[in-house]
Amino acid sequence: MAARSGQAYVDSLKTCAPCVYLGGRRVADVTAEPVFQEPIRAIAEQYNMQLAPAYRDVMTYPSPSTGEPVSTSFLVPYTRDDLVKKRKHFKLRADHNFGFMGRAPDFMNQFVTGWHLIADRFARAGARFGDNATRYYEYVREGDLFLTHMLINPQIDRAKTSAQQEDPFLHLGRVGDTRDGIVVRGAKMLGTMAPITEEVAVIPFGGVPPGDDAYALAFAIPTATPGLTFICRETVAPGPRSRFDHPLSSRFEEMDCIAVFDDVLVPWDRVMVDGSPGSGDIINGLGADFAALLNVQTSARMLSQLEFFCGLAMKVADAIGITGFLHVQEKLGEMLSQMEIARAVFYGSEAMAQRLPGGVWLPGGPGLRAFHLQTGKVYSRFVEIVQTLAAGGFFYAPTEADLASPEVRPYIDRYVRGRAGVTAEERVALFKLAWDATGDSFAQRMAQYVRFYSGDPIRLTAGFYMQYDKRELLELVERALGRREGTPLAISPDNPGALIPYQPATRGMAGTYAATSLPESKPGAPLRESPTPSRGER
Repeated sequence: MAARSGQAYVDSLKTCAPCVYLGGRRVADVTAEPVFQEPIRAIAEQYNMQLAPAYRDVMTYPSPSTGEPVSTSFLVPYTRDDLVKKRKHFKLRADHNFGFMGRAPDFMNQFVTGWHLIADRFARAGARFGDNATRYYEYVREGDLFLTHMLINPQIDRAKTSAQQEDPFLHLGRVGDTRDGIVVRGAKMLGTMAPITEEVAVIPFGGVPPGDDAYALAFAIPTATPGLTFICRETVAPGPRSRFDHPLSSRFEEMDCIAVFDDVLVPWDRVMVDGSPGSGDIINGLGADFAALLNVQTSARMLSQLEFFCGLAMKVADAIGITGFLHVQEKLGEMLSQMEIARAVFYGSEAMAQRLPGGVWLPGGPGLRAFHLQTGKVYSRFVEIVQTLAAGGFFYAPTEADLASPEVRPYIDRYVRGRAGVTAEERVALFKLAWDATGDSFAQRMAQYVRFYSGDPIRLTAGFYMQYDKRELLELVERALGRREGTPLAISPDNPGALIPYQPATRGMAGTYAATSLPESKPGAPLRESPTPSRGER
């Protein structure tokens, strides 16, 4: 099977039938549920894009297995041109939804490609686990499947490790194993888009503390696996929502879920880390070297959003004739300068790309990660500026139904128009878009999502400091203090994009969290024994 169409994706959802609860009721067919229909349509459009003549050369490449076209998000870049192609692909998909769908298929496609690239590290507990990582990557690639992931433990008692919780299976953990696979029980968050995906990948994010080997699990299973239940949050885009009144939220809501695993059997061929003794060391030693490729996808999404907000802010300001005011120009200039910095980092990391010893090309330097760490603050500032420019204009924007009313329309055309040349309908539509992006419940969820997209921003930023190679910067101070007299100045390198080396001792998945930011097992505190069913042969 090659890169598939949107209709093929929808047809697959009809037969998938995961256990999904929305508003206290079981959803029998996610494709028939109004809350999910527009997001499904948006994802289907992305699948159709890769088959369109205008995009297919960028969005697909020949499968190494079959020669048939598969999504470029699975491409392992063995040349600089491959890296450029991946960037173009990710940016196209992000531009489709203006960056408002952070968990569209290309994100997890790159995620499992990363699993394949670190297959040798999964293989430390046995060659079959590394083989599983590569086979799963190929399975998703050839089927063009849509995945979600579950990384985070529920926020029950964050001061305790998983093993120290009042119930050993509040957090997802290994119950035991059988001839067919491992049995897992507990909960994970946060399954964004889970109801309309076909597979779920599970791995601990941020590392595993000592004593938590049973919770060091990495595996992937169908969303319709028996015993797996998804419980949705309340929708932030309650219907019916017209495209005019809610141009973003009517199309791009990403439902979030908690996943409950009730003694779920995970087949051995779907297991990368099995939760047996020593599994925590494997999870904590996966390293961060290939995360740079995933950062290309996340940075493409964020850049698309920044570009959208810059255009939105300028259109709002122009529509009501305030672009001549100095303080407005200063705010718009601030947004444009931040956007251009983001562009320089996004494209510049590619210009500094380097080749790993194994032949894989990666964006150079830590710039993409640094950009990612700052996006929460920049995004919040962009939202604030749009809200400031629109001001009270949000509060007297009539609806599409008002515009269709013969009695009301004349008043709207006269009193709700913008500056000369901007009709009432144009102005209202623009302010509807701005409210959807900055003020509606959809916008509030998006702002929180951007802030915590990859976990706690404080811990992530502290980890960036802890892992940063500080030697050159400290040497500058030594030279300023006169302690390096006679030492020749270093000439700046032709290619400054030094790669972050693989650090097997770095604790935390992908090297994201500093070790000091993780909970520790308290001395003398006994860990609970996990009930284990009869052990079968593996």
